[in-house]
Amino acid sequence: MNIKGMHVIVITLLLGIFSCSSDPSIEDQMVDPTKEDGGENPPEETLSHKEKAMATYEMIQELYKNGDLYKENFPEQSGEREYSYLWPYVGMLTAGNILYELGYERSILDKEFEGLNAYYDDRSNLPTYQAYPVSGGSTDHYYDDSAIVAMELIKAYELTNDSFYLDRAKKVTEFIMSGEDSRMGGGLYWFEGQSENCTSGPNCMKAANTSAYAAYVATEMYQLTNDTQYLTFAKRVYDWTYNTLRDPSDNLYWNDINIGSEEINTTKWTYNAAMMIMSGINLYEISDDQEYLNQAISTARAAYSKFTKVINGRIFYQTNDSWFNVELLTAFIQLSEYDSKSDEYVEVFIDNMDYAWENARNDEGQFYEDWSGNNQGRYYWLLHQAALVEAYGRAAIYEKQ
Repeated sequence: MNIKGMHVIVITLLLGIFSCSSDPSIEDQMVDPTKEDGGENPPEETLSHKEKAMATYEMIQELYKNGDLYKENFPEQSGEREYSYLWPYVGMLTAGNILYELGYERSILDKEFEGLNAYYDDRSNLPTYQAYPVSGGSTDHYYDDSAIVAMELIKAYELTNDSFYLDRAKKVTEFIMSGEDSRMGGGLYWFEGQSENCTSGPNCMKAANTSAYAAYVATEMYQLTNDTQYLTFAKRVYDWTYNTLRDPSDNLYWNDINIGSEEINTTKWTYNAAMMIMSGINLYEISDDQEYLNQAISTARAAYSKFTKVINGRIFYQTNDSWFNVELLTAFIQLSEYDSKSDEYVEVFIDNMDYAWENARNDEGQFYEDWSGNNQGRYYWLLHQAALVEAYGRAAIYEKQ
């Protein structure tokens, strides 16, 4: 600038493991709907994950749709603009791809990608997508935004075989790759406006998200095109992120390193772990170098330990930033092909999202940011709702629905 219940014996063991992180104050605030109504109401009809993905998409259409685009929030928040920024819009691209992959009409995919054109800055040098629709004036171009767009363009190409998507992904990837230079030894800036000659300030930095996303996109492009420039770039940026922003104590990733102060922002996010797992898997598949897979597995183990805790006898992933968390779900699903423990991590995610369906939605059908149902959080943000379309869709694909 997202089931299968745990066996009692597993929960009992995990309670022992995670009891030190359980917060009694949170547990006391939890609401059990079956106790509130005495358990007399009949159970809601059970929907498949595929159906839940579509139902969530339809809710978004009803509440957030604004012409060909979407509103940033529902209800509207103070100071927001007419349309959403690019980041939450990309969540709807993912929704279009996943719903089509699940067998729904291709018109959904087409509609979302047609709307994406509103953000495309077709400038003469390094055209890419900007942060807000071009009709609203010029805004900056973020390397991480462009990377998540490129991921969806690549997926749309794989699903439809329409060469437009691959051609556009090539252009966007060229922009992404321009965000790397040798300052701080490598890595990518956060956005273009800070990529030339910045010397101080919080945004003058090299970031884990931009670098890990860039490495992943480049591996995907290499697998599609066999163009070695992508693989060379991906390995270099992956290695920089691993060597510069990895915490060796747990194999998770710090957020960024500031160029002016050379200080590291030690915040750790689920999506940074996710993208390094996914990049590592791709590099393993390309090179057959076991070390990449070992690194991915080590990060997955640490991410599950770091980003889960027990609330009211259930394991939940962190109760904020739903879209970040769903990136981790995607990584675990990809890793499960090589690592059986990752299936366990996926099952906890599926348990979380099914619990959220019953216990963490408001009267409009919007999901709370906190899937445990304890706090609504930023439920009004489009991205947090789009994350659930992706989550249910990925669960459905994982379960071969």
